[in-house]
Amino acid sequence: MNRYQAMVETLPVPAGQAARMKEAALAAEPKRRRVLRPWSFGKKVLLAAALAVGVLATAGTALEAVEWDPVFLERFGASSREVSGAEGVFRDVNAVSVCGDVTLTVRQAIGDKKNLYVLLDYQLPENTDLEAVAAAEHLPPLRIDTLLGREIAWEDIQNASPEEQWQIHARFSSVSGQCTDTLGFDPETRTLTCMLSANFQEIWNLTALLNPSITLLVWPPDLEINGEDVPLTDHAAAVTFRPSFAVDTAAGKAAADGIAYKAEMSPLSLQVRMKGEDLPDMTNQTISREIESSLALRLRDGTEISMEDLQLSGGSSSAESSFTIHDDGRRSGRIMLNVVFRELMDPAEAEAVLVGDVEIPLS
Repeated sequence: MNRYQAMVETLPVPAGQAARMKEAALAAEPKRRRVLRPWSFGKKVLLAAALAVGVLATAGTALEAVEWDPVFLERFGASSREVSGAEGVFRDVNAVSVCGDVTLTVRQAIGDKKNLYVLLDYQLPENTDLEAVAAAEHLPPLRIDTLLGREIAWEDIQNASPEEQWQIHARFSSVSGQCTDTLGFDPETRTLTCMLSANFQEIWNLTALLNPSITLLVWPPDLEINGEDVPLTDHAAAVTFRPSFAVDTAAGKAAADGIAYKAEMSPLSLQVRMKGEDLPDMTNQTISREIESSLALRLRDGTEISMEDLQLSGGSSSAESSFTIHDDGRRSGRIMLNVVFRELMDPAEAEAVLVGDVEIPLS
């Protein structure tokens, strides 16, 4: 009986001028938002100007950190802002793309090489029936495709048919899992606001680019009217941005029973990769859940945090695998486990990742 067979059988399921310049910059900065209300384009321009003034402060002067949007504070917890390394996974983006009668704005983003969270505003056309949108039982969902490492502008797709626009997505899609939640509607600015979360396809060697261009291809939202879904515009829209994350990580390797393990932890997430022979059959949902639930993190103070405590309530873990079955019955391949934390964590506080009785030391 190999190590994994045993594990599966036993695991439970689960001064001066510089200072004055800084004061001026802070005074010019608009008041922080305390409620979820999408900003108008004019407000975004004012914010950009205020931030530009702040950049003029001398190099030796620390700038005020940008305040997290209330949506991110609710999702990750207010204390996440204070975690060491949080400033590396968070970016204030404010990328605006005017796509005909629709305007997209990426407000803020949190991410690392594997995962991405984005706050997006979708400004509806001027002829939208705002009363119908406001009165709808459910806000129109935003259907978004996330294209990693691709720069697609509105000019690239504005003359394309819906089928041709879809083909662009089919060629360049690089997301293995995604969720989009429409959070609110502001009739004053005709704006729907959503939070998108995505994780990207598995890369074994951990050499993925940290800051590739990201294009969000957003399809027309539908409003249910008299039992039918009515699109609120007749074309897709696109916005491209580069978040420029600067993520601190802890990583480590281990080997056991002919299987190579790699682990990497950022303040946002943890990935574990396994490669070799006699890997567990992740196509079996029971075994897959048990392997995922065997994951734990040991901190330097000796505390062990289980998979269930690491992840979001409702589940934010994912598993990817690829296998080759040999003529003699051997199963070789690789498995990748990805866990997004409930709250941001400092990688320097982690000592090791545990997968069953296999320990992967981190440094």
